[in-house]
Amino acid sequence: MSAGGRVLQRSTQLRSYESVLLEWRDQCAANADQWREAWISANESVTGAELNLEVALRISAAHLARAASHNVASLDLSYLPLPRFPEQTFRFGHLQDMSIAGAGLLELPESISDLANLRTLTLSQNPIGALPASISRLGELQELTIFSCPNLTELPEHLAIRNTAGQREGLVKLRTLTLSRTGIRSLPSSLEYLKDLTHLKINSSPLTELNTSIHRLPLLEEVDLRGCTRLRHYPSISGQQWSLRKLSLQDCSSLQTLPSNIDALRNLQELDLRGCNNLRALPPSISGLPDHCTIRAPAHLQASLDQLRPRRPPLARPWDVAGPSTPQVAGASSSAARPSDDDPAITQARQKIEDTVYALFAAIDEDRNPFVQNAPYFIPEKREEGTPIVLGEVDGIQQMLKESSREVFKNKLIGLANSLQQRRIPHPWKASDRLDTAEHKAFVNSHLGTFNEHSPINGVSLYKAAQMWKTRELLVHNDPTNRDFLPPIPTYSLPEQATDASES
Repeated sequence: MSAGGRVLQRSTQLRSYESVLLEWRDQCAANADQWREAWISANESVTGAELNLEVALRISAAHLARAASHNVASLDLSYLPLPRFPEQTFRFGHLQDMSIAGAGLLELPESISDLANLRTLTLSQNPIGALPASISRLGELQELTIFSCPNLTELPEHLAIRNTAGQREGLVKLRTLTLSRTGIRSLPSSLEYLKDLTHLKINSSPLTELNTSIHRLPLLEEVDLRGCTRLRHYPSISGQQWSLRKLSLQDCSSLQTLPSNIDALRNLQELDLRGCNNLRALPPSISGLPDHCTIRAPAHLQASLDQLRPRRPPLARPWDVAGPSTPQVAGASSSAARPSDDDPAITQARQKIEDTVYALFAAIDEDRNPFVQNAPYFIPEKREEGTPIVLGEVDGIQQMLKESSREVFKNKLIGLANSLQQRRIPHPWKASDRLDTAEHKAFVNSHLGTFNEHSPINGVSLYKAAQMWKTRELLVHNDPTNRDFLPPIPTYSLPEQATDASES
């Protein structure tokens, strides 16, 4: 009771987001000693980056305020400070895409689960040390990408679970999990419940073991463990594994053994063992891998491989199809009406798109820009003078930036996504039959709408450019008349000397 006899009631009025952001800026500035060094380190080599703390925090607050609007679908805080999220994360519940790069991010809040519609989450060059358990409640998340976060040593234990009714809960729609240059040593056993996972990439991380349960993921097409120098053994394979197409163990320099039943990978197309200098021997069962499987062995095991598979000439690598440093343009000659899906030419054309985009991702993983001639290094410590450093300096990417803002392009994406969604899938448990169904979910976001011509060239932006390149070619593949407004975007292979060096 107040002195005047009135009942005092607790106010339930929501604070304005403006006041929340003002308080957030003050708190970030007061605690700058916790995150400033990491933020400066990530930004000092980025041309045009704002390094004045007060100004940069003000710009970040403006980005956050804009993202709170319901007509905005994405939040991109690249090289702007975001050491912690401000209160009221529920204001971002409508967002579908979020990228936080070089932001000095120390942690994600438990309330990250408020972002119930999030489909892609990218964290890059941040000192974050752990992910909250609540991240597993992002039930719509399809892509989780974490680059250059060396303090992150583990993932939450329960990425997904089976509830008492036998239903899966958690990150049940996750299709791509990428962990590059992190401190991850092992993966949680709950990984086996990520039944929609198609791509697992763990690169240049201190991974020491991999659970055999990964081979029970029915749609898994790619396992990429390049540069995991502490991995000693690849896990055994239980039963027959039909979905896996690509397995890269390149530069796993401590790897000693492969599973004795490696031939259980019945549809494997690529096996990369280059740089596995401590691999003792190839299992005899390697001779049972499919005839079309390309195997790249370390030099000391090449003779053994030739003996085990004597009649299998090596196939060309995807980036060698057009020769070294030659522009590759898929679908450029398409001018006639699209043939039937059963036409072998259609299958071959689509496979060429898949092979090319795989080569793009492989180049990007080696810190190279495949949209520039000779695929030069893009990271500051290896970048040569005159190499493009922002997206607008690359003609092909500049073209895709323009297309990303055009309604005609977005409508084409939506139209194709709807078309794919309506197709009857005869065998949904097979990865090959599920391909179109999985792709339609990502098509409408396969553009560069969250970037601009001043956005820095890095692994995150180039991955997105490669995804858009693939989507453009699939649009032309589906309807060749789309080439009228989607001109070919050239891509470039690794220079011959770089390729040779990686194989030596």
